[in-house]
Amino acid sequence: MKTFEEFIVPWVMNSEPYSAKHMDIAWENPEIIRMMSNENLVPPSKKVVEAITKASLQGNLYPGSGPELRKKLGEKAGLTGENVVLGNGSTDVINFVIATFVAPGDEVIIPDPTFSMYKSRVLINGGIPVIIPTHSEYTFDVQNMIKAITEKTKLIFLCSPNNPTGTLMREHHLIEILEQGVPVFYDEAYYELQDEVITRAGLIKRYPNLVVNRTFSKAYGLAGFRLGYVLCDERLANYFNRVKIPWNVSLPTIAAALAQLEDEADLEYKRKVVIEGRKYIQEEINKLPGIYAYPSQGNFVLIDAGILYKTALELRDLMVEKGIFIRPMSGAHIGKGFFRVTVGQMEENRKFIEAFSELVEEINKYKK
Repeated sequence: MKTFEEFIVPWVMNSEPYSAKHMDIAWENPEIIRMMSNENLVPPSKKVVEAITKASLQGNLYPGSGPELRKKLGEKAGLTGENVVLGNGSTDVINFVIATFVAPGDEVIIPDPTFSMYKSRVLINGGIPVIIPTHSEYTFDVQNMIKAITEKTKLIFLCSPNNPTGTLMREHHLIEILEQGVPVFYDEAYYELQDEVITRAGLIKRYPNLVVNRTFSKAYGLAGFRLGYVLCDERLANYFNRVKIPWNVSLPTIAAALAQLEDEADLEYKRKVVIEGRKYIQEEINKLPGIYAYPSQGNFVLIDAGILYKTALELRDLMVEKGIFIRPMSGAHIGKGFFRVTVGQMEENRKFIEAFSELVEEINKYKK
């Protein structure tokens, strides 16, 4: 008798699942500060909570495609609602974009390091990730990405500001890649949190192969409600709508997003919290001898603590003992002692600096 494994398609059998175990651990330990998953640690505004409560009274009805929300998002980007496709978070968006372009055996170019979800979803869909390492300072190796393009290349992933490095892609480099004609998924998940807000969405009118990803999880702080969206050519939006699951965004989520868009003061406050907190963490970390915080334009900071001669996993466990979750970067092909910390509210940032500085002192004392 055959086992059920024999019926599973090979690319699913041979892939590794994206691990979200750290989320379960965080929920099981609410007393530990969550500075590991690039969430916005400022809670939703009163206006958002009121909108969700009101929408829940119609929870017996199916949501539509969010035409009002799509219209507002399109206009905000200088486009229309027909240029917008909503997703159940950016993870849903990533999946339906891959499913639209990539058949089993097709190649997808991905810089490294970057958001690991790109690679995991390409593998699940039967695609072949073509990994292009970044330069020594984590800037994109544009020339090698272009050289890697073949007849099998169906998609290119770019993230700017890049997770986990915080680096940006220059516009002329993006245009150079777009000129190759291959569909480009340009992830702007963190774009609202830059010191100077820069978007490449305007290039869609010139380059219909450009797909710009956005999310409400970062600057807007609605990660738990799951809303991502793409800005793209109208013809491309038509294909994405064929692939994505209908009613993939809930009624309360649509209501929360509409309320959040109207609350500009809340967005500005959250931007200020991140920008000031990011600067504080970078400056304080760089005061510690031999430890380096990389410049960032996201709501996170990449830290090189290799001088401590501890693995990132060891540092994570030691910081948990001090009441703070951080994210080890050992799985992102970065150095041994690298970790990423999410920018929180100032009190949380100070607790992180205090705890990490204390840990550095303890490790150095033990080494002596």
